[in-house]
Amino acid sequence: MPTENKNGQQTSAETKQRVSSGPNRATLPNSVEAEQNVLCCILRNTEYQLEMIAQLKEDDFYQFNHREIFAAMQAISEQSHMVGDENQANTVGFASVVDYLRREGKLEQVGDIDYILKLNELLPSTANYDEYISIVKRASTMRKLIRICGEVEQRAYSAGSAEEAITYAEEQIFNLSQGGANAGLVSLAEDTAKTMYAINERFVNPGKFRGIQTGFKRFDRMTNGLHGGELIVLAARPGVGKSAMAMNIVENVAKQGKTVAIYSLEMSKQQLIERMLSSMSTVPLAEIKSGQFTDPNASLARIRAAQNTICATMSLYGNDYAQIRPSEISSQCRRLKAQHGLDMIVIDYIQLMNSGIDPKQGRANEVGAITRALKLMAKELDVPIIALAQLKRDAEMRNLKGKDGQSGGGGEPVLSDLRESGSIEQDADIVLFIHREKDEEKGTTKHSLIVAKHRNGETGNIELFWLGKFVRFMDAETLAEQQIAMGGDEPEQQGNGELPDLTEGYRGGDEAEGGEFIPPDEGDVPEYVGEGESDVNIDEFEGEENKN
Repeated sequence: MPTENKNGQQTSAETKQRVSSGPNRATLPNSVEAEQNVLCCILRNTEYQLEMIAQLKEDDFYQFNHREIFAAMQAISEQSHMVGDENQANTVGFASVVDYLRREGKLEQVGDIDYILKLNELLPSTANYDEYISIVKRASTMRKLIRICGEVEQRAYSAGSAEEAITYAEEQIFNLSQGGANAGLVSLAEDTAKTMYAINERFVNPGKFRGIQTGFKRFDRMTNGLHGGELIVLAARPGVGKSAMAMNIVENVAKQGKTVAIYSLEMSKQQLIERMLSSMSTVPLAEIKSGQFTDPNASLARIRAAQNTICATMSLYGNDYAQIRPSEISSQCRRLKAQHGLDMIVIDYIQLMNSGIDPKQGRANEVGAITRALKLMAKELDVPIIALAQLKRDAEMRNLKGKDGQSGGGGEPVLSDLRESGSIEQDADIVLFIHREKDEEKGTTKHSLIVAKHRNGETGNIELFWLGKFVRFMDAETLAEQQIAMGGDEPEQQGNGELPDLTEGYRGGDEAEGGEFIPPDEGDVPEYVGEGESDVNIDEFEGEENKN
């Protein structure tokens, strides 16, 4: 325990604390004068004292007596009294601070009434309080950084691997840079007030607190967008289109000026870019892969326009290392957020990730460790993470069997179909399934996005339309808008208020998993075999990049 002199200032036991390294072995950074000035400003400036108190924490003060005085000020400001019909915070002043410290038995420890009086009369003006607060916070941050360096040094001696020590160092420094730390148990009264303020702001300005928009409008209305700290799991059987759906969301989010990090454990970065170019340019992916274009000049012009959009206006970062661990993703994304900002992370897909734990613990435990790490990462970085996942084969077999026990049915996937671990549904805030239902009699294929779990809202099914040649999903509203923009008539609504079935009369196809392109005979139009045909007629369909 540090000892204090008559004025409540720390003696050499604490103020002469030394740093273990460095040529000057200097005392820990602090400014007694700035701390005194801040306390004086709080005592004297009743108009801005609550704002000043809100910017500081008790441990920002180096001097023991200053910490105790500031803690008293905080306690007084959190109490309230009635003024007319309103509750208002008590005013922090010389008399109230002295009274509080006397009742707590700490007045003598901080230097008695004389020291509080000295603080109260220290400055002729409190106009420069921002400058004093800045000095105090800077010194506090430096002390915390020195403490972290000492802890990292100890971890470097005891860590089992270099990666463990580096990850620990990055986590601590990132938390310091973001101002985050484990504050322990705290009163929820302040957070309740902040929540009520946020609710009122949403009422006054509904768009202010909207999350990241995915471009799928009904889904965005159901979820109010994607929010920081959320883990969104997008699952489907192989070949149904989960990677395509994820890249469509990436495209829509990046067009809003957001920064997105993409981790593809299944496909290379070049394959992802080819898919995005196809989707944005409306040039069939098969033609891009083969280089055989039906209209070379027009197709290449549209692809170049899409390339310019990606390079000039989108902030995308990718990693296609197949054995990446959650700790590596976390480390890379911390650096990305610090250097360029970060708004969303996409991982394709969970079951291919390396958990970093002993495989003898079983694959279910490995996947559980991965999803838990991803959820913690989303909270730490305050970004939504979309993690793709595989479904069990049972879901496909049930789909083939059908709801009525007949072949060709459409049994929808359920949460228990998530492959290898129940931890996926447990850790996820939102669980989405892409469901494909084939009607052999009509010769059609329908797709839907199933919101199977939504921790903070409604669930339900959203109809999707698959534009296979362009590796692109669209919802009914967006598809209708595209048709109108192309000069077509606005779709008439059915008697029940829903859009008509745009798939009627068109035969859907399978999105074959994998599959190589087979060059056609000379003069023939290349046939797309990688992602199947479309749910709608797309012969005249145009994307955003070729409207001009």
